[in-house]
Amino acid sequence: MNTSKNAALMLRIAVLGAALGGAAPTQADDMRFTWSGFAQLTVAKVLSGTDRSYMEWQCPCAIQNWEYVGVYEKSRGWQADQESLLGLQGTLHVNDRLSATAQVVSRANNKNYRPTLDWAYLSYSLNDAWTLQAGRKRIPLYYYSDFLYIGTAYPWVRPAPDVYGWPIYAYDGANLAYSGALKGSWTLEGNVWAGNFQNDNAPYNTRIYWGDPTTEKWRNILGGYLTVSDGVYSARAMLMRFDNYQWSDLADGTRRDNLPGYRTTIAGLSFNYDGREWILRSEINRFQQATSDFVYNYFLIGLGYRWHDWTGMATISRYRTQENNLGFAIEGRRTQSLALRYDLNKNVALKAQYDVSKDQSKYDFFGDHKLLSFSVQTSF
Repeated sequence: MNTSKNAALMLRIAVLGAALGGAAPTQADDMRFTWSGFAQLTVAKVLSGTDRSYMEWQCPCAIQNWEYVGVYEKSRGWQADQESLLGLQGTLHVNDRLSATAQVVSRANNKNYRPTLDWAYLSYSLNDAWTLQAGRKRIPLYYYSDFLYIGTAYPWVRPAPDVYGWPIYAYDGANLAYSGALKGSWTLEGNVWAGNFQNDNAPYNTRIYWGDPTTEKWRNILGGYLTVSDGVYSARAMLMRFDNYQWSDLADGTRRDNLPGYRTTIAGLSFNYDGREWILRSEINRFQQATSDFVYNYFLIGLGYRWHDWTGMATISRYRTQENNLGFAIEGRRTQSLALRYDLNKNVALKAQYDVSKDQSKYDFFGDHKLLSFSVQTSF
Protein backbone atom coordinates (compact mmCIF):
# COMPACT_ATOMS: atom_id res chain seq x y z
CA MET A 1 0.00 0.00 0.00
CA ASN A 2 1.34 3.43 -0.96
CA THR A 3 1.02 5.37 2.31
CA SER A 4 2.05 8.70 0.75
CA LYS A 5 -0.76 8.52 -1.82
CA ASN A 6 -3.25 7.50 0.85
CA ALA A 7 -2.15 10.35 3.11
CA ALA A 8 -2.60 12.82 0.25
CA LEU A 9 -6.07 11.43 -0.48
CA MET A 10 -6.97 11.65 3.20
CA LEU A 11 -5.91 15.30 3.33
CA ARG A 12 -7.84 16.19 0.16
CA ILE A 13 -10.98 14.77 1.76
CA ALA A 14 -10.33 16.79 4.91
CA VAL A 15 -9.68 20.05 3.04
CA LEU A 16 -12.86 19.48 1.03
CA GLY A 17 -14.73 19.18 4.31
CA ALA A 18 -13.22 22.46 5.48
CA ALA A 19 -14.19 24.16 2.22
CA LEU A 20 -17.76 22.97 2.59
CA GLY A 21 -18.14 24.90 5.77
CA GLY A 22 -16.93 22.88 8.73
CA ALA A 23 -19.18 21.48 11.42
CA ALA A 24 -22.46 20.31 9.96
CA PRO A 25 -25.62 20.00 12.05
CA THR A 26 -28.48 17.66 11.27
CA GLN A 27 -31.73 17.55 13.20
CA ALA A 28 -34.54 15.10 13.81
CA ASP A 29 -37.39 15.87 16.21
CA ASP A 30 -35.87 17.28 19.42
CA MET A 31 -32.42 15.80 18.82
CA ARG A 32 -29.61 17.21 16.70
CA PHE A 33 -26.26 15.95 15.49
CA THR A 34 -23.09 17.99 14.90
CA TRP A 35 -19.74 16.87 13.59
CA SER A 36 -16.27 18.28 13.06
CA GLY A 37 -12.92 16.98 11.96
CA PHE A 38 -9.20 17.53 11.69
CA ALA A 39 -6.39 16.21 9.52
CA GLN A 40 -2.74 16.62 8.75
CA LEU A 41 -0.35 15.52 6.04
CA THR A 42 3.12 15.61 7.58
CA VAL A 43 6.31 14.73 5.74
CA ALA A 44 9.72 14.71 7.39
CA LYS A 45 13.29 13.68 6.73
CA VAL A 46 16.19 12.94 9.06
CA LEU A 47 19.10 14.98 7.72
CA SER A 48 21.84 13.59 9.94
CA GLY A 49 22.48 11.99 13.30
CA THR A 50 24.02 9.10 15.19
CA ASP A 51 24.69 5.91 13.23
CA ARG A 52 23.43 2.92 15.18
CA SER A 53 20.79 0.20 15.24
CA TYR A 54 18.15 0.49 17.94
CA MET A 55 15.37 -2.10 18.27
CA GLU A 56 13.69 -2.32 14.82
CA TRP A 57 15.14 0.96 13.50
CA GLN A 58 18.31 1.83 11.65
CA CYS A 59 19.50 5.21 12.89
CA PRO A 60 20.07 8.12 12.32
CA CYS A 61 16.41 8.28 13.31
CA ALA A 62 13.99 10.54 15.20
CA ILE A 63 11.01 9.59 17.34
CA GLN A 64 8.31 12.24 16.99
CA ASN A 65 5.28 10.43 18.40
CA TRP A 66 5.60 8.24 21.49
CA GLU A 67 1.96 7.16 21.83
CA TYR A 68 1.77 5.49 18.41
CA VAL A 69 5.54 5.28 17.80
CA GLY A 70 6.12 7.60 14.86
CA VAL A 71 9.82 7.21 13.99
CA TYR A 72 11.61 8.72 10.98
CA GLU A 73 14.72 6.99 9.59
CA LYS A 74 17.37 8.68 7.45
CA SER A 75 17.64 5.61 5.23
CA ARG A 76 13.98 6.00 4.20
CA GLY A 77 14.32 9.60 3.01
CA TRP A 78 11.16 11.69 3.05
CA GLN A 79 8.36 9.91 4.96
CA ALA A 80 4.66 10.75 5.09
CA ASP A 81 3.55 7.63 6.94
CA GLN A 82 4.46 8.45 10.56
CA GLU A 83 2.27 11.38 11.66
CA SER A 84 -0.32 11.94 8.92
CA LEU A 85 -3.86 11.39 10.19
CA LEU A 86 -7.56 12.08 9.81
CA GLY A 87 -9.96 12.52 12.75
CA LEU A 88 -13.73 12.89 12.92
CA GLN A 89 -15.81 13.80 15.95
CA GLY A 90 -19.57 13.62 16.20
CA THR A 91 -21.94 14.71 18.97
CA LEU A 92 -25.56 13.66 19.36
CA HIS A 93 -27.40 16.32 21.37
CA VAL A 94 -30.31 14.48 22.96
CA ASN A 95 -31.59 17.69 24.57
CA ASP A 96 -30.16 20.92 25.99
CA ARG A 97 -28.46 19.04 28.83
CA LEU A 98 -27.59 15.56 27.60
CA SER A 99 -25.24 14.66 24.72
CA ALA A 100 -23.07 11.78 23.49
CA THR A 101 -19.70 12.34 21.78
CA ALA A 102 -17.36 10.00 19.90
CA GLN A 103 -14.07 10.67 18.13
CA VAL A 104 -12.43 8.32 15.63
CA VAL A 105 -8.88 8.84 14.36
CA SER A 106 -7.20 7.13 11.40
CA ARG A 107 -3.41 7.26 11.56
CA ALA A 108 -1.02 6.46 8.74
CA ASN A 109 1.32 4.43 10.97
CA ASN A 110 -1.46 2.39 12.62
CA LYS A 111 -1.80 -0.74 10.42
CA ASN A 112 -2.56 1.17 7.22
CA TYR A 113 -4.98 3.73 8.64
CA ARG A 114 -6.97 1.37 10.87
CA PRO A 115 -9.23 3.76 12.84
CA THR A 116 -9.24 3.89 16.62
CA LEU A 117 -11.97 5.12 18.95
CA ASP A 118 -10.11 7.77 20.94
CA TRP A 119 -13.09 9.39 22.69
CA ALA A 120 -16.56 8.09 23.59
CA TYR A 121 -18.42 9.77 26.43
CA LEU A 122 -21.72 11.16 27.69
CA SER A 123 -22.09 14.74 28.92
CA TYR A 124 -24.76 16.13 31.23
CA SER A 125 -24.91 19.86 31.99
CA LEU A 126 -25.82 20.32 35.63
CA ASN A 127 -26.10 24.08 35.12
CA ASP A 128 -24.36 26.86 33.19
CA ALA A 129 -21.06 26.24 35.00
CA TRP A 130 -20.85 22.52 35.86
CA THR A 131 -20.79 19.53 33.47
CA LEU A 132 -20.61 15.85 34.37
CA GLN A 133 -19.08 13.46 31.83
CA ALA A 134 -18.57 9.69 31.77
CA GLY A 135 -16.89 7.34 29.31
CA ARG A 136 -13.50 7.41 27.54
CA LYS A 137 -11.55 10.67 27.29
CA ARG A 138 -7.95 11.77 26.89
CA ILE A 139 -6.13 12.35 30.18
CA PRO A 140 -5.61 16.14 30.39
CA LEU A 141 -2.00 15.87 31.52
CA TYR A 142 -0.81 18.73 29.33
CA TYR A 143 -1.99 22.08 28.11
CA TYR A 144 -2.63 20.69 24.61
CA SER A 145 -3.91 17.25 25.66
CA ASP A 146 -7.48 17.76 24.49
CA PHE A 147 -6.39 18.90 21.02
CA LEU A 148 -2.99 17.24 20.65
CA TYR A 149 -3.73 16.13 17.09
CA ILE A 150 -5.59 19.28 15.99
CA GLY A 151 -2.63 21.04 14.42
CA THR A 152 -4.37 24.38 13.86
CA ALA A 153 -4.41 24.83 17.66
CA TYR A 154 -0.64 25.34 18.05
CA PRO A 155 2.32 26.94 16.24
CA TRP A 156 4.58 23.89 15.80
CA VAL A 157 4.31 20.92 13.47
CA ARG A 158 3.79 18.94 16.69
CA PRO A 159 4.07 19.81 20.40
CA ALA A 160 7.52 18.87 21.71
CA PRO A 161 7.85 15.05 21.85
CA ASP A 162 10.26 15.52 24.76
CA VAL A 163 7.21 16.51 26.82
CA TYR A 164 4.17 14.99 25.09
CA GLY A 165 4.05 11.22 25.25
CA TRP A 166 3.26 8.36 27.65
CA PRO A 167 2.03 4.80 27.03
CA ILE A 168 -1.31 5.71 28.64
CA TYR A 169 -3.07 8.73 27.11
CA ALA A 170 -6.75 8.09 27.93
CA TYR A 171 -8.92 6.94 30.82
CA ASP A 172 -12.23 5.13 31.19
CA GLY A 173 -14.14 6.82 33.98
CA ALA A 174 -15.85 10.10 34.85
CA ASN A 175 -15.01 13.77 35.25
CA LEU A 176 -16.62 16.93 36.56
CA ALA A 177 -15.79 20.13 34.65
CA TYR A 178 -16.30 23.74 35.71
CA SER A 179 -16.18 26.94 33.65
CA GLY A 180 -17.02 30.35 35.07
CA ALA A 181 -16.14 34.02 35.19
CA LEU A 182 -13.84 35.67 37.69
CA LYS A 183 -13.27 39.37 38.27
CA GLY A 184 -12.99 41.53 35.16
CA SER A 185 -12.06 39.61 32.02
CA TRP A 186 -10.61 36.65 33.89
CA THR A 187 -12.15 33.18 33.65
CA LEU A 188 -11.61 30.00 35.63
CA GLU A 189 -11.74 26.46 34.26
CA GLY A 190 -11.39 23.36 36.36
CA ASN A 191 -11.66 19.62 35.94
CA VAL A 192 -11.43 16.61 38.23
CA TRP A 193 -11.37 13.08 36.82
CA ALA A 194 -11.14 9.48 38.00
CA GLY A 195 -10.88 6.14 36.24
CA ASN A 196 -8.62 3.37 34.90
CA PHE A 197 -7.01 2.39 31.59
CA GLN A 198 -5.16 -0.62 30.22
CA ASN A 199 -3.16 -0.48 26.99
CA ASP A 200 -2.56 -4.05 25.78
CA ASN A 201 0.63 -4.58 23.81
CA ALA A 202 1.26 -0.83 24.07
CA PRO A 203 3.43 0.32 21.12
CA TYR A 204 5.35 2.70 23.41
CA ASN A 205 6.49 -0.14 25.69
CA THR A 206 6.67 -3.02 23.22
CA ARG A 207 8.47 -1.36 20.33
CA ILE A 208 10.60 1.28 22.07
CA TYR A 209 11.73 -0.43 25.28
CA TRP A 210 11.05 -4.15 25.80
CA GLY A 211 10.61 -5.87 22.42
CA ASP A 212 8.24 -8.43 23.97
CA PRO A 213 4.48 -7.64 23.95
CA THR A 214 4.08 -5.35 26.94
CA THR A 215 0.93 -4.12 28.64
CA GLU A 216 0.67 -0.92 30.68
CA LYS A 217 -2.14 -0.38 33.17
CA TRP A 218 -2.95 2.69 35.24
CA ARG A 219 -5.43 1.99 38.06
CA ASN A 220 -7.15 4.31 40.53
CA ILE A 221 -6.45 7.39 38.42
CA LEU A 222 -7.43 10.58 40.24
CA GLY A 223 -6.51 14.02 38.96
CA GLY A 224 -7.47 17.62 38.54
CA TYR A 225 -6.42 20.91 36.99
CA LEU A 226 -7.22 24.61 37.27
CA THR A 227 -6.74 27.17 34.50
CA VAL A 228 -7.09 30.94 34.83
CA SER A 229 -7.06 33.17 31.75
CA ASP A 230 -7.95 36.64 30.53
CA GLY A 231 -7.46 35.89 26.84
CA VAL A 232 -3.88 37.21 26.87
CA TYR A 233 -2.33 35.54 29.91
CA SER A 234 -3.16 32.02 31.03
CA ALA A 235 -1.80 29.75 33.76
CA ARG A 236 -2.57 26.10 34.40
CA ALA A 237 -1.74 23.74 37.29
CA MET A 238 -2.34 19.98 37.15
CA LEU A 239 -1.91 17.14 39.64
CA MET A 240 -2.69 13.45 39.11
CA ARG A 241 -1.91 10.18 40.88
CA PHE A 242 -2.42 6.52 39.92
CA ASP A 243 -1.10 3.00 40.49
CA ASN A 244 1.28 1.94 37.72
CA TYR A 245 1.34 -1.70 36.53
CA GLN A 246 3.35 -3.06 33.61
CA TRP A 247 4.08 -6.59 32.44
CA SER A 248 5.57 -8.35 29.40
CA ASP A 249 4.38 -11.61 27.83
CA LEU A 250 7.51 -13.57 26.96
CA ALA A 251 8.04 -15.96 24.06
CA ASP A 252 8.25 -18.97 26.40
CA GLY A 253 4.72 -18.31 27.66
CA THR A 254 5.74 -16.77 30.97
CA ARG A 255 5.03 -13.26 32.22
CA ARG A 256 7.56 -10.74 33.49
CA ASP A 257 6.27 -8.08 35.89
CA ASN A 258 8.09 -4.82 35.18
CA LEU A 259 6.09 -2.51 37.47
CA PRO A 260 4.09 -4.03 40.35
CA GLY A 261 1.65 -1.18 40.96
CA TYR A 262 3.80 1.73 42.10
CA ARG A 263 1.86 4.73 43.37
CA THR A 264 2.77 7.47 40.89
CA THR A 265 2.26 11.24 40.89
CA ILE A 266 2.46 13.60 37.91
CA ALA A 267 2.45 17.35 38.51
CA GLY A 268 2.46 20.02 35.82
CA LEU A 269 2.53 23.80 35.42
CA SER A 270 2.14 25.91 32.31
CA PHE A 271 2.13 29.62 31.59
CA ASN A 272 1.24 31.14 28.23
CA TYR A 273 1.09 34.63 26.75
CA ASP A 274 -0.78 35.66 23.60
CA GLY A 275 -0.12 39.26 22.65
CA ARG A 276 -0.82 41.02 19.38
CA GLU A 277 2.64 40.08 18.12
CA TRP A 278 4.61 38.12 20.73
CA ILE A 279 3.58 34.72 22.09
CA LEU A 280 5.03 32.53 24.84
CA ARG A 281 4.46 28.83 25.47
CA SER A 282 5.80 26.97 28.50
CA GLU A 283 5.21 23.72 30.37
CA ILE A 284 7.07 21.96 33.14
CA ASN A 285 6.16 18.53 34.51
CA ARG A 286 7.42 16.01 37.04
CA PHE A 287 6.67 12.27 37.19
CA GLN A 288 7.61 10.39 40.36
CA GLN A 289 6.88 6.92 41.74
CA ALA A 290 6.59 6.66 45.52
CA THR A 291 8.32 3.28 45.91
CA SER A 292 10.78 3.63 43.05
CA ASP A 293 14.00 5.57 42.67
CA PHE A 294 13.03 6.95 39.27
CA VAL A 295 12.01 10.58 38.69
CA TYR A 296 11.11 12.04 35.28
CA ASN A 297 11.43 15.78 34.67
CA TYR A 298 10.46 17.42 31.38
CA PHE A 299 9.79 20.93 30.12
CA LEU A 300 9.37 23.13 27.08
CA ILE A 301 9.62 26.88 26.59
CA GLY A 302 8.98 28.65 23.31
CA LEU A 303 8.97 32.27 22.19
CA GLY A 304 7.17 33.31 19.01
CA TYR A 305 6.32 36.33 16.89
CA ARG A 306 3.26 36.92 14.69
CA TRP A 307 3.32 39.03 11.56
CA HIS A 308 0.03 39.07 9.67
CA ASP A 309 -0.64 35.41 8.75
CA TRP A 310 2.88 34.27 9.65
CA THR A 311 4.07 32.94 13.02
CA GLY A 312 7.66 32.06 13.87
CA MET A 313 8.55 30.06 16.97
CA ALA A 314 11.82 29.13 18.69
CA THR A 315 11.50 26.38 21.30
CA ILE A 316 13.72 24.46 23.70
CA SER A 317 12.52 21.20 25.27
CA ARG A 318 14.11 18.54 27.46
CA TYR A 319 13.34 15.42 29.43
CA ARG A 320 15.44 13.50 31.94
CA THR A 321 14.86 10.15 33.61
CA GLN A 322 16.88 10.22 36.82
CA GLU A 323 17.53 7.57 39.45
CA ASN A 324 17.78 9.36 42.78
CA ASN A 325 20.43 7.16 44.33
CA LEU A 326 22.71 7.64 41.31
CA GLY A 327 22.21 11.37 40.89
CA PHE A 328 22.49 11.43 37.09
CA ALA A 329 20.16 10.99 34.16
CA ILE A 330 19.75 7.44 32.85
CA GLU A 331 17.77 8.65 29.86
CA GLY A 332 17.47 12.17 28.50
CA ARG A 333 17.10 14.35 25.46
CA ARG A 334 17.39 18.07 24.69
CA THR A 335 15.89 19.57 21.54
CA GLN A 336 16.05 23.01 19.93
CA SER A 337 13.38 23.79 17.33
CA LEU A 338 12.57 26.52 14.83
CA ALA A 339 9.01 26.47 13.49
CA LEU A 340 7.26 28.62 10.88
CA ARG A 341 3.49 28.69 10.38
CA TYR A 342 1.44 30.33 7.63
CA ASP A 343 -2.35 30.52 7.98
CA LEU A 344 -3.77 29.93 4.53
CA ASN A 345 -7.22 30.63 6.00
CA LYS A 346 -8.90 30.15 9.37
CA ASN A 347 -9.07 26.36 8.85
CA VAL A 348 -5.79 25.51 7.09
CA ALA A 349 -2.21 26.06 8.30
CA LEU A 350 1.03 25.38 6.43
CA LYS A 351 4.00 24.62 8.67
CA ALA A 352 7.74 23.94 8.54
CA GLN A 353 10.02 22.94 11.40
CA TYR A 354 13.71 22.23 11.92
CA ASP A 355 14.81 20.26 15.01
CA VAL A 356 18.28 19.67 16.42
CA SER A 357 18.09 17.01 19.13
CA LYS A 358 20.81 15.67 21.42
CA ASP A 359 20.47 12.29 23.11
CA GLN A 360 21.69 12.59 26.72
CA SER A 361 21.01 8.98 27.74
CA LYS A 362 23.60 6.84 29.54
CA TYR A 363 22.93 3.91 27.20
CA ASP A 364 22.64 3.52 23.42
CA PHE A 365 19.18 4.95 22.77
CA PHE A 366 17.93 6.66 19.58
CA GLY A 367 20.94 8.97 19.38
CA ASP A 368 21.25 12.53 18.06
CA HIS A 369 19.36 13.79 15.02
CA LYS A 370 18.57 16.76 12.83
CA LEU A 371 15.04 16.64 11.40
CA LEU A 372 13.24 18.76 8.80
CA SER A 373 9.42 18.60 8.72
CA PHE A 374 6.66 20.08 6.59
CA SER A 375 2.95 19.79 7.33
CA VAL A 376 -0.46 20.83 6.00
CA GLN A 377 -2.93 20.87 8.91
CA THR A 378 -6.64 21.56 8.87
CA SER A 379 -9.70 21.57 11.10
CA PHE A 380 -13.22 21.59 9.76
